[in-house]
Amino acid sequence: MRTVYATSLMALAVALSQPAAAQTAGTAAQPAGDPVEETQTAAPPAPVAAEEPTGPQVSDIIVTAQRRSTRLQDTSAAISAFGGADLEESRVLSFEDLAGQATSLSFTALSPLDQEFNVRGITNTRLDSPTADQSIGIFVDDVYVGRSGLFNFDLYDIDRVEVIRGPQGVLLGRNVVGGAVSIYSAAPKSVFGGSMTAGYGNYNEKLVKGHLTGPLSEGLNGRFAFQVRQRDGFNQDIAHDVDLDNVDSIQMRGQVEYRPAGSTFAARLIADYTRDKANGFHSVVVDGPAPGAGPWSTARARVAAIRGGLSVRESLPDWNTYKGDAYPSPQALSRKAWGLTLNLQQEFEGFATLTSITGYRQGNGFNRYDQTGIGPSNAYGISIPLLFRSPVRELERIKQLSQEIRLVSPKVTDRGFDWIAGVYAQRDRIRKNDTISFEILTPPLPTLNGESAWDNRGRNESYAVFGQLGYRFSPQLRVVGGLRYSHDKKSGRVTGLAVETGDKFNPNDIIPASPLSSTYREGGGYTTDYSDTWSQLTPQATVEFKANRNVLLYATFSTGYKGGGFEDDPANDVAARTSYDPEKVESYEVGAKLDLFNRRARLNIAAFSMRYKNLQVTQTSQVCLCNITDNAADAKIKGIEAEATVALFRGLSLNGGLTLLDTKYIKFTDSVGNVNDGKFLQRTPRYQFNVGANYTTDLGTWQNGFTANINYNRQGKLSWNPEGSANEPGYGLLDARVSVSPNPDLTFSVWGRNLTDKLYRVNAIAFFGDEASRLGAPRTYGAEIAVKF
Repeated sequence: MRTVYATSLMALAVALSQPAAAQTAGTAAQPAGDPVEETQTAAPPAPVAAEEPTGPQVSDIIVTAQRRSTRLQDTSAAISAFGGADLEESRVLSFEDLAGQATSLSFTALSPLDQEFNVRGITNTRLDSPTADQSIGIFVDDVYVGRSGLFNFDLYDIDRVEVIRGPQGVLLGRNVVGGAVSIYSAAPKSVFGGSMTAGYGNYNEKLVKGHLTGPLSEGLNGRFAFQVRQRDGFNQDIAHDVDLDNVDSIQMRGQVEYRPAGSTFAARLIADYTRDKANGFHSVVVDGPAPGAGPWSTARARVAAIRGGLSVRESLPDWNTYKGDAYPSPQALSRKAWGLTLNLQQEFEGFATLTSITGYRQGNGFNRYDQTGIGPSNAYGISIPLLFRSPVRELERIKQLSQEIRLVSPKVTDRGFDWIAGVYAQRDRIRKNDTISFEILTPPLPTLNGESAWDNRGRNESYAVFGQLGYRFSPQLRVVGGLRYSHDKKSGRVTGLAVETGDKFNPNDIIPASPLSSTYREGGGYTTDYSDTWSQLTPQATVEFKANRNVLLYATFSTGYKGGGFEDDPANDVAARTSYDPEKVESYEVGAKLDLFNRRARLNIAAFSMRYKNLQVTQTSQVCLCNITDNAADAKIKGIEAEATVALFRGLSLNGGLTLLDTKYIKFTDSVGNVNDGKFLQRTPRYQFNVGANYTTDLGTWQNGFTANINYNRQGKLSWNPEGSANEPGYGLLDARVSVSPNPDLTFSVWGRNLTDKLYRVNAIAFFGDEASRLGAPRTYGAEIAVKF
């Protein structure tokens, strides 16, 4: 790691020692805040207007997924890109909101700390141990974010978001198997300006956000952005009269960017801070697919009979008294994180652009919740067989340092070679504390009484060297190949402890709470070290044919890799030292990007076939009441995607996306004994589509004074577990926003999400005939006023 950082400093020292490249005579100077060259990635330009504004045309957006600034339509990869203005117009605040807009992206979550993203059937399935990697990479200003739940807060003051589909095994900062979501902050500007937005909505939602940007001195620009959001909970803890799933968050980001006049050097420093807290989340247990109702849904039915009804958005979670505490602890959620990103660039005219990206992130996350929402200690005295409670307490602390250095040659437009070369290093230090308690009245079962705890300290190191070489045979035909070597080392120390055996109903039980091994007694346990290493080569090759400005055809072979890891809460020292294997994928994809009818219509399509080896699958076992990660022997995924935009006439555009998937596990018998051969991949919709419309027109004397945006997204049936016994029916969500602007600097808006008030789940865990479920947001609506200056 020290070697890589030292190399970074030496390379930058060489770059800075070079004389500044003089600008070409007769060429206007680049304004501060704009890209130096097409290889620039720190602050890509905003979406550009059509070249021939003779009629309504689909606008372009610039992306950097292939490490050069290119038009989306000139990029040979399946990407959904959203400009900051589009996100504002659709009021996309979170990744769950984004999933309703992006083709092939879906979102589920066990808790705010356990967020799951799914692209083309590949998902981060509750892999939250300190050594777990994400299947879908999250990148913020080109810095990989390793712990998705800890750092994923609201989207605000964004330049653009790129959702890149399929394995990314060469160019992105970290090797990912399923795809990536890249978020780019709006950059500082050389002209003074800013904005302020204030809004109010149902559930007492209050939102204030804004930004300020402008010059600080010659060649130095700054930007500061913030957002504050508060909201009452969608759900209710009726046992303690407390809202659940409420929001209380503050976020801010400061930036400085230095671009000296007459130089091709640029430096950008970004500092961000996020903090949120809540009363915890709502868990409701519903009757599952097994014959007969389970214990928790039966208990809820009896409570409903006593009090004359019980809404699905009401629960009775237990507040657990942990050993050593005098009073019960309420449910709670809190997160706090900050980060620094330093992006340095030096262009060597005619040769390449050297980029160094250094990222540091640090954060804490705390979550305490009742998994079932009702137990034997409920206020109504309901007690039936197997009605046990299982509160969970988890604390996570992380420090992450990453460094990427890359050289990118200039873009070749006629004939010749282009190339990219780079190195990457990342080091994580993660400490995770988990406490699981059980309590059961009858029958008195061992492993369902007492309190067990784990202290898991993980150390992850990842190194990579990557390169790409392309050759353009003509302005139309280009072939490119790339290769990445990745090396991962995962190590750490974990302690499992039987804190307390027995509970108030069964005080003499001597068996520790699951999933800790029954051989331990109260105060006993284990401490052990674990370690493993993995390495992988991931090649990629693409042929692209650009028939003309409006037609791009491409074919790609790509591979991806995700390192192995260790269980979060292992039952004993042997399980703690036993790793699961890396995940690998091979993907074949053909695609076309078409601008039609004088660029009044756009159609992007892709067909793909992927073969996964050792697919990592996590599920909850009712045998050990624990999460188990298995390597599925193999899995196949085939699919088709299509995205379309049509500018019907000036002011009105339609857009839509469609994904159809055919997936299956191959020779997969999990640790519990379920044979899943031929089953559809878990947490994966069989189809997804979204359709939307945007309309802008004059309102009296107000030019472009009226804007309306509507979006409907629907996903098909999915299964919450590999065996397909717990399922979520298909559902659709309708969102809309209407705005009135007396002038370009003042806008009044009303908005609504899930306007049909559809009830749906974002997570479900099946056990003992019931399904512990987390619900999606109900109908929300509100109004906003925005001012620009």
